Amino acid sequence: MNKKKNNIKKTKLCIKEKYSNKFSVAPMLHYTDQYCRYFYRQLTKKTLLYTEMVTTHEMLYRNTHDHIKYIPYHQNPIAIQIAGNNIKDLKKCAEIAYIMGFNEINLNIGCPSKKAQLGGFGAILMQYPQLIFNIIQAIFNAVPIPISIKIRLGTQDQNNYQFLYNFIRTISKREYCKRFIIHARIANLKISNTKKNRSIPPLNYAYVYKIKKDFPNLKIILNGGIKNLHEAKKHLKIIDGVMLGRAIYKNPLQLRHVDKKIFSQNTEFNKKIFLYKMKKYINVNILRKIPIIYTLRHMVNIFYGNKESKKLKKYFLDHIKNNKNTKILFKKLSEKINF
Repeated sequence: MNKKKNNIKKTKLCIKEKYSNKFSVAPMLHYTDQYCRYFYRQLTKKTLLYTEMVTTHEMLYRNTHDHIKYIPYHQNPIAIQIAGNNIKDLKKCAEIAYIMGFNEINLNIGCPSKKAQLGGFGAILMQYPQLIFNIIQAIFNAVPIPISIKIRLGTQDQNNYQFLYNFIRTISKREYCKRFIIHARIANLKISNTKKNRSIPPLNYAYVYKIKKDFPNLKIILNGGIKNLHEAKKHLKIIDGVMLGRAIYKNPLQLRHVDKKIFSQNTEFNKKIFLYKMKKYINVNILRKIPIIYTLRHMVNIFYGNKESKKLKKYFLDHIKNNKNTKILFKKLSEKINF
């Protein structure tokens, strides 16, 4: 048994060197699907991508015939975000994810929605740090890939720094989990509107900065309210990583600068190669009977900042439903993309 654990630790060390949590795109339900992730990967090679949140029930029972929904498809580095509270189920999901080729298992301990509360997962689990520790321990002993958790600062009833400190101290008391993604707001579990929980509770970056100071051995990734790469670089002077969500979805072309500005990679973005790969990807999906709209609904955000942005989005979304000629489509895209 000890020999097996030693081998797992060695494997983990090797995997950690393959990617970085320095910059990542947040898991967004109904947004960061496989088509969105493929699009993002053509804009950046170094950014860590995340799947949409998937519950253990969905992964083990509801979609047993449709695991293809979660397969990385050469989108690495990529993490899968799993939500649940049953140790055995979470362990099984982690094993499936590892076989699929994901680089990291991320536990959702931050979702404040009513659905999450009723299902006993998400931010409500911050009240049970020992259970989270036991879950992480089980996953650590099952798969040789890193584990991270995405949390809030606390809840409306447990919103002081000491609570956050004690929670992280309990979870990190062993080497099982060293990566904490902290959305710098509390989760107000009494607010039924999930969207409001992304804006009404005020941001508190100071707590996240202090956590990094008090736990220098941990990787602390900041999430919440970061709008662009300029702001991201400021935070990176203090913490280990940043995670952007809707700011990237709204303006995805920011990703084409990440490899150079965040990771110091001397690579230039090539518009022609980008369009060629996206056209090829869409053509393959057409052969698989997958509607073009699945990919284009994410891609049209490349018009962000264009004076005719709304008009262009509407034009492509309206016409794409009946037009399967990708050659004409991408010619028009190339003419209108302003980069």
